[in-house]
Amino acid sequence: MPPPDSSLRRVPKTYLIRVAAASAAIVITAASLSPRSPAIGTGFGDKLDHLAAYSVLSLLVALGWSGRVAPGMIVGSAVGFDGLLELLQHVSPGRQSDWADVAVNSLGALIGLAVAVLVRRVVIAFSRAPTSSS
Repeated sequence: MPPPDSSLRRVPKTYLIRVAAASAAIVITAASLSPRSPAIGTGFGDKLDHLAAYSVLSLLVALGWSGRVAPGMIVGSAVGFDGLLELLQHVSPGRQSDWADVAVNSLGALIGLAVAVLVRRVVIAFSRAPTSSS
């Protein structure tokens, strides 16, 4: 009988990254449309919270769908998602949209994409590196 954790080894890492990306989008949506300010925060201010959230979202999407979706589509989707949430804040009680958030979120999406590109390059470099056998 295989060890109980062996089933986790069969789950593709891409699937887990995609689940994490979807979860991040859900958390961002809930935080953006909630009548109260989100309880999750960096403590460094609203704009840094936005930058971090969209950097993580873009990073996860870029890693989860690498090779299948063009980088411009990833950033464009993040900006469109953010724009939609900012528009929906007009009808969400206790919330107001801030177009400066759109700019910061767009910057976060670009940062997340850049980090994903670097991560992929490092992974490729390490996978091509010769291994020494003992």
